[in-house]
Amino acid sequence: MNIPKVFKNRRYLVLFFGMTISKFGMWFFMISLPLIVYDLTQSASKMALVFAIEIIPQVLFSLIGGALADQVSKKKIMVFGDFTSALIVLIVPLMFWMEYSSLFVIYAVAFVLASLAAFHHPSFESAVPEVLPHEDLIQGNSYFRLSENIITFIGPAVAGFMIAIVGNVNVLLVTGATFLCAGTIFLFLKSPSPSQNVGKIPKLLKPIKEGLKYVFSTKILLAGSLVIFGINIGFGAVESLFMFFLRDYIQFTSTQIGMVFSLQAIGPVIAVFLAGRLKHIPRGNIIVFSGILIGIGQILLIFSQSYVIALIVCQILIKGSVTLLAINWFTLRQELVPSNLLGRVISSTRMAAFLALPISAMIAGFLADFISVIPIFIAAGTIAIVCSLIGMKTSLFVKNGPKTLNEKVDIHQN
Repeated sequence: MNIPKVFKNRRYLVLFFGMTISKFGMWFFMISLPLIVYDLTQSASKMALVFAIEIIPQVLFSLIGGALADQVSKKKIMVFGDFTSALIVLIVPLMFWMEYSSLFVIYAVAFVLASLAAFHHPSFESAVPEVLPHEDLIQGNSYFRLSENIITFIGPAVAGFMIAIVGNVNVLLVTGATFLCAGTIFLFLKSPSPSQNVGKIPKLLKPIKEGLKYVFSTKILLAGSLVIFGINIGFGAVESLFMFFLRDYIQFTSTQIGMVFSLQAIGPVIAVFLAGRLKHIPRGNIIVFSGILIGIGQILLIFSQSYVIALIVCQILIKGSVTLLAINWFTLRQELVPSNLLGRVISSTRMAAFLALPISAMIAGFLADFISVIPIFIAAGTIAIVCSLIGMKTSLFVKNGPKTLNEKVDIHQN
């Protein structure tokens, strides 16, 4: 049996299994929390607010998380994040067991979990180049995505089925258990040689400035951040209303919603398959083309009220394109950025990209209380396409064919 090279790397395996288990449990939270809000309010804007609240910490804390990732043990940050998340998520079922319901508490739990993720993610992503050589990054990132998308196929279906049996609230116990398990696995991650910063109080302001300066001075990173910001304006509007669309417009049950989220995982699986085969195409070009496909899929959702198959096909296209974009954006940053700056650069570009999501989510949620979600979907898809086409005019897009990594670094830093 031919075992992929990355799976012979023990440190990669720890990252792989820790991430996989955590992602599986998170699906129970992602399916159940909006449904809990819907049961309490039947409001599109309040459901969209859940999505916005889960994104806002990525904007507020990503820069700090990136600065810490470059100075503090990444292992400690990930372990602390998962163990703390395991405790926080249990607040919601505890609240309902005490026969008390509060939107404020639900929103607060969503905010705290997302805040912990804002510190966890830069450490996780910047740890990948520490455990894998450069030539294995595409394979390593692709298997991360493959695992995530297999979980995306299994997780929502299991979550929907479990919700139908034990209810929206009790399934959050699974999320807490998986966070606990993931944190335990990360305890076994062997850290690289101790940094010269160990034992020192981490600095924040200067490292944040250095990360932002690197992004602004590297044309391809700046262009990519701005293009993805535009794409996310459209993506955030649709994503924040999608659960409401399924529950209120199409009137799907929790089990059916889980199946929709499972079937849409076919798209990311296809994207992972394609990622390695498209590695000779400039990463920026793939990002631009993916953004166009995301917009097309969002516009075609107008047919999904009458045809369930159209709904599934559109979601496969959207999620597959998002995954292909993410793989190439992750890899592009890992290829171009020095390891001592990677955490800060990841957080800076992540903050810029994520800033669009809560803005578009809140606007879309407000509009959905007065108009149908269909014109919102059309407008969102149009925005994603237009921003992607603009990306063709930037340094992100290579017009004369693929270039070597060294050539790309020289071009985009000048």
